[in-house]
Amino acid sequence: MRCAALVVGMSVVLPSSSARADVIVLKGGGQVQGKVIADPTSKKGDRVQVVLPRGKTPLNLRKDQILEILPKPGPLDEYAARREKLAPTARADYELGAWCDAHRLPDLAQVHFEAALRRDPEFAEARTKLGHVAKDGRWLTPDEQRREAGMVLHRGKWVTEDEKAREDEQAQESAGSASWTRRIKIILQGLVSESADRRREAEDQLMELKDPEAVGPLVKVLGGQDADVRILLARALGAIPGDPASKALVDMVLREPEDHVRASILEPLRRREGNLVPSRLTRALKSPDVRVINRAAWALGNLDAFASVPRLLDVLITVEQRVELVPSGGPAYSGPPGALMAFNGSSAAYLTGPVVGPGVAAFGATVVPNTFALDPFNGGAPITFGDGMGPRFVGADKGPQPQLMTFTSQNVEVLAALNRLTGQDFGYDVDAWRAWVSRSFNPKPVPDRKAPQP
Repeated sequence: MRCAALVVGMSVVLPSSSARADVIVLKGGGQVQGKVIADPTSKKGDRVQVVLPRGKTPLNLRKDQILEILPKPGPLDEYAARREKLAPTARADYELGAWCDAHRLPDLAQVHFEAALRRDPEFAEARTKLGHVAKDGRWLTPDEQRREAGMVLHRGKWVTEDEKAREDEQAQESAGSASWTRRIKIILQGLVSESADRRREAEDQLMELKDPEAVGPLVKVLGGQDADVRILLARALGAIPGDPASKALVDMVLREPEDHVRASILEPLRRREGNLVPSRLTRALKSPDVRVINRAAWALGNLDAFASVPRLLDVLITVEQRVELVPSGGPAYSGPPGALMAFNGSSAAYLTGPVVGPGVAAFGATVVPNTFALDPFNGGAPITFGDGMGPRFVGADKGPQPQLMTFTSQNVEVLAALNRLTGQDFGYDVDAWRAWVSRSFNPKPVPDRKAPQP
């Protein structure tokens, strides 16, 4: 019983691939796997070492710390015997290292290969085992080889100079982002202040931000606020140069549910230079969400993105499938509806389900009113008051059931964008639109030249 209680305590857990070893039970309930050998540094003989199947350094213990040793024969038994007879030569250490290597004791193998090199630095076989390579008349350790290859030790791992520079830059950006977040939160407190002067001051501070590094914190802090703050966020992003602000404005217009806020984002979008905004909006037309498709189309139309017309045609009418809850229209059962959950003498509650649809499994509950008893011969089905002819069993409606539905959408904003960009209106007749585009559409309209006035 004593041993069984001791094993419950702290232990060193070794991988299943480790070599078997004795279980050494320690005072206090701990245990460790290894082989006890004499400590060569102990003058009084009151200390021992525990050689481990994994690890290069043995544990040093006092003898009185060991409560019991449960023998489990394994390669450490022979290792201890070989080590005791080890000759003080490089060859002997090398051969014991090779023996360890062959008996799944890789860390102890390294100990003896390294010991062989301390005895003879030119022992080539030991160097090869340790991964050393000869170059220009000298041996290079694995770390020296990495340095020769241009790698550096950075935060505990070997990386290239470029990788180190990127990691350092990311760490610096993270620290900078935290600083920006604190600053913008203070500005937000002013924007929602009851004092009109404080609000104006905070708005001025917001509009003074011009650093592209502020874009992410701005969106993080202000993007979930009310409509007035989101409008200010659009203005602030519009004043910041660079692609990050352009991307943030596009993302804002795609997720913004309020029409008047979306309209406020449009002007900053118009002022952005380059092709990033229209190309990002065009990619959004591939979204599975029809709301995003229509917002992207609205923005493309208002930004006069003529080249997007062919892509807009692809989403003039979209078809999507999704799981919806549909009324069942009939009784869920004629006998017991499911597992009984509760019965109070007038109503019975049953667990229903599982209801399974594409990608869906759901349980529900059904309440059967006017229940005065449960039928013990029919699995606990409810017995309810009937039509005067006596009690009867009734079914309960299953309630809404999940069903895979197909939805076809005629996208209003896509049609409006096509009308604006082409000056044509073929409604939702996709074939007519395609015929016109192949025949007459100019993706880069050029204004008519005016004749010089006298």
